[in-house]
Amino acid sequence: MRYLIILLFLLSWQVKAEPAPVCAQGAQCVEEQRLYMSWALGYGQRSNPLHGGEELPLVILPDIYYYGRYWFFDNGKLGSSLALSDNWQLSVLGQFNQEKGYFQKWFGGNLMQFNHTSMIVGPSYAEERNAAAVSVRQVSKRPTAFDLGVQLDWFNDDWQAQAILWQDVSNTYQGQHASISVGRGWQLNTGLWQASAKLHWKSAKLIDTYYGIDNNEPFYLPRYDGRPSWQPELRLSWQKPVSERVSVLAFVRYLHLDDAMTQSPLVRSDNITTWFLGVSYRFY
Repeated sequence: MRYLIILLFLLSWQVKAEPAPVCAQGAQCVEEQRLYMSWALGYGQRSNPLHGGEELPLVILPDIYYYGRYWFFDNGKLGSSLALSDNWQLSVLGQFNQEKGYFQKWFGGNLMQFNHTSMIVGPSYAEERNAAAVSVRQVSKRPTAFDLGVQLDWFNDDWQAQAILWQDVSNTYQGQHASISVGRGWQLNTGLWQASAKLHWKSAKLIDTYYGIDNNEPFYLPRYDGRPSWQPELRLSWQKPVSERVSVLAFVRYLHLDDAMTQSPLVRSDNITTWFLGVSYRFY
């Protein structure tokens, strides 16, 4: 497939580049050329903002990553990194777009949750729009897309900042999305705490493909043309080792949806919340 060929070409281009550091000094470092795999057992949930969309129960969550000398796999993302300096890192990476996960409960991207922590806030979207509500069961199946991204990271012992731009290379929605974020970690007696804030931008073509309603849908449904969307996000996570392989962990996430999303007849809530509490066992 074309987008996989592009990704493999970019990975091979990195072979002569200086390998990137996996983490900053003082952080929890990842050894190169070693597979890490753990499974968390517990309970949590991710809400679904769509009419007729099912909430996603979180019971068993995998955490799988491998960092080689010139390439890495990290919970569904495949890429390669280049160290620009001791504090700056540039990466090229690819992943399947996550928007389809709200339309299809068992979409593969829903399985990888360890890059998505959150804060719980109750729904507040106006109920008066229910008269024009459109269920996900009434619209056509939303497509699976593959994105290629360029990511820039800055980090020191305590803080990390990140900017990333994604482009659809599968010719599915033919748009882009991007994000900027800043986060900090604290190693305390109670465990490792991490908090971050992120701002997402999604192009009009992306919003229109997944949340728009055009003339290809049944004639009796209200029409909606997607617009660019800005979505702020807050994350908080906690992890406490119990033994060399066992840890207790929790995370929570809050993602706010602006009116470019909530004005779609498909959308019933102006936020997405995710939370999980469980025990993790590391196999490798």
